[in-house]
Amino acid sequence: MQNRRKLQPGLQLALGFLLIIVTGAVLLYLPLSHQDGVEISFLDSFFVSTSAVCVTGLTPVDISKTLSDFGSFILMLLIQLGGLGYAVLAVLIIRLASGKIDASTGNLLRDSLGADHRMGTKKLLTLALSVTGIIELLGAVLLFISFSGRYPLARAVYLSIFHSVSAFNNAGFDLFSDSLMKWNEDPLVLITIASLIALGGLGFILYGDLLDHIRHGKKITVHTKIVLSTTLFLIVSGTVLFRLILPGIDWKNAFFQSVTTRTAGYFSYDQSILPPAGVALTIILMFIGASPGSTGGGVKTTSFFTAVKASFFLILGRNPVAFKREISSESVMKAFFVIIISVLLVAMATLAISITDPEFGGDQILYEVVSAYATVGLTMGITPSVSSAGKIILIIMMYLGRVGFMTIISAFARRRLTGARYIEEKVIIG
Repeated sequence: MQNRRKLQPGLQLALGFLLIIVTGAVLLYLPLSHQDGVEISFLDSFFVSTSAVCVTGLTPVDISKTLSDFGSFILMLLIQLGGLGYAVLAVLIIRLASGKIDASTGNLLRDSLGADHRMGTKKLLTLALSVTGIIELLGAVLLFISFSGRYPLARAVYLSIFHSVSAFNNAGFDLFSDSLMKWNEDPLVLITIASLIALGGLGFILYGDLLDHIRHGKKITVHTKIVLSTTLFLIVSGTVLFRLILPGIDWKNAFFQSVTTRTAGYFSYDQSILPPAGVALTIILMFIGASPGSTGGGVKTTSFFTAVKASFFLILGRNPVAFKREISSESVMKAFFVIIISVLLVAMATLAISITDPEFGGDQILYEVVSAYATVGLTMGITPSVSSAGKIILIIMMYLGRVGFMTIISAFARRRLTGARYIEEKVIIG
C-alpha cells in the first residue's frame, strides 16, 4: 500500500520545482535581497523566482538595479538548482544523508534528465555534477579575462561566476541592465557565452554517451547523432539568416543571436528593433529550443527532427528512418503530441494576454509568450509593463515549459489503457 501512495516521478518533479520557486520568491521578497530604498511586489518576486528556477530569464524588474549582492546570489542559486533540476538536488541530499538511493529516487533522477533507465543513478548524478562544474568553471575563467579589464578584482570574479552559471543553465539573467549590448564588440565574451549556452543545451545524456564512446568504444547512439546534427543545422542556418535579415549586424553577433534564441535569453542586438522577418525567425528558433535532458527548454531538437522526418517519409509512404535506424511510431506520436500541445498552449496564452493587455501588438505578445514557454528569456521590452494578470499567465507558461511535459509524459507512460476495444475507423483528412 505504501508504494501505491507514492507520487509518480513526473508529479514529484513538478511539485519539487514549485517548492523551490515558492522558497525563492520568499527569499527574493526579503528587504535583504533588495538594494537600499528599492522595494518590489511579491508577484514580481514570484515572477523572478519562477523565471530563475525555470531557467528563463524574463524579469519585470532590472535585476542589476533591484537586487542586492545577497539577492543576486540567491538568484544564482535558483538558476543552478533550476538548471540541474530538483531531482539532482533531492538525490544528492539523500545520498549524503543516508549513503544509498532507492529505486524510486533513481527513477526520479533519470526522468528529470531524460536518461535511459538502465543508466546507474550514481553514474548519472556524478555525470551531471561533473559536467556542470567543469564547464561553468572554464566559462568563468574565460569571462574573467574580459571582465577584469573593466571591474575591480572581486566584482570581476563574481560577475564571471554569475554569468557563467546563468549562460550554461540557459537562464539569460545578467547584471548589466542591457544584457550583453555593451559587450557586442568583444569576441571573447560573445563566443564564451554562446559556447556555454550551446553546451548547456545539449543534454547530460549526450555527454554520457560521448564519454562511453571515448572510454569504452561504444557506438554513438542515434539520439546523440540527432541532437548534434540538428543543433549544428539550426545554429548555422540561423546565423546565415540573421546576417541577411538584421540590418547592421555582423557575423559574430548574428552567430550569437542564433545561439541565444535556443532558450538562453541573452542578447547583443536590440530585440525591440527586430524587423518582422527577424521576429518570425527568432520565434521559430525559440519554439524549437534545446535538447532533451538539458538545461534548455522548447519542444526540443529531437521532437523537431522527428516530426520533420516523419512528415517527409509520410509523403513517400514509408516509415521514417534516421542514421540507418527506423524511428519508432511511439517516438513519432510523442513528437507530434509535444508540438501540437505546445502550439495550442502558446495560442491560448497569446489570446489571453491580448485580452488582459490590449495595448501591446500581437507580435510582441506572441514573442513574449513563446519566450516564456520555451524558457528563453528574450523580450521586446514589454515584460515590466505587462499587467498582473499577464504576469500570472507568463508565470504559468514558464512553469509548464520547464516541468509540464515531464508530468504528462511520465503519467501516460505508466498508465495502461484498459476496457473495451472499438472497431477501427478511418477519418478523412485534408
